[in-house]
Amino acid sequence: MTENTTATAQPNPVTGAELPRTGWLRVRASDRAMLASIQGTYGVHLDRDNRHPTYEQGCVVLPLDLPLPDFPHHVVPDGGTVFMGARILLALTADLLITVEPDHPIEALAAAQSRIGRLPETATSREALLIILEGLNDALQDTVDRISHVLNRLADDAVDSSGGYRLEGRQVGVADIAQTAVSLGGAEELIARTVQGQLMLERAARRVRRASGHAQQEYSTLLSDIQGGRRHARFQHAKVRNIQQSLMTTLDLKQNQIIKVFTVVTAVFTPPTLIAAYYGQNFANMPELALEWGEWFVMGTTAVFALVPLAYIKRKGWLR
Repeated sequence: MTENTTATAQPNPVTGAELPRTGWLRVRASDRAMLASIQGTYGVHLDRDNRHPTYEQGCVVLPLDLPLPDFPHHVVPDGGTVFMGARILLALTADLLITVEPDHPIEALAAAQSRIGRLPETATSREALLIILEGLNDALQDTVDRISHVLNRLADDAVDSSGGYRLEGRQVGVADIAQTAVSLGGAEELIARTVQGQLMLERAARRVRRASGHAQQEYSTLLSDIQGGRRHARFQHAKVRNIQQSLMTTLDLKQNQIIKVFTVVTAVFTPPTLIAAYYGQNFANMPELALEWGEWFVMGTTAVFALVPLAYIKRKGWLR
């Protein structure tokens, strides 16, 4: 099995005589000249937005859209991982495999190229495609594993938000809960894209398995691996929902605590406010004020009416 990799851009159009008839041809999506040459030679139009598998001139065209980790090429300050959307187009005949790839390098395809280079010359394009799909499925599983680590951190944040404290000593507030919820939304979207990518891998493997001859067992094993990875991704999606539910419950509790505080303040200060409002009317006849201890009587009455509701609330346990 031979591999051919084109440059990202070529100044002159490539002639049909220069294109291989067997092996693996890797093409950059930005290389319009090569794509035009492929269309003229093989009759396959790869310079378009394919969303579903198609058949053209005896060639099976399989689209893939996968969120893959791109950590070797981007450094994130907080030690996280950058995920890049990899749109790959696979064109397969009995003897030739063409992959239209994004301009940024994909580690899974580089590793697959090394493995395919060790295949015997008699290997078919479907055997090469099997190795590519296995590598891409492993990369998607790596995506799910990294999402799992992120969700573990977000789960710890959710626990802190239920009354815990940050390292700097301040209590976790609504803004922290909102930030965690935004991060969960991003993780949920990434999981959805991962599941979609696994479904596209499974669809591609099923399309090719029917005509793969002696490699049918290997394709069946690949399908089992993809389905196992999808179950793992769905488990992570369920974890996202559980954390989101925990955050919403915590947010409701914090809102109830705020309402409780204002309720207690209102209950304590309403009686003194009514007394103050009464004496603020400036009535002409207020005999208790003429007494020597009248001022102290009013102050004591105000204190009693303030403490009685507070004692009642404390007795009922509403301050906890």
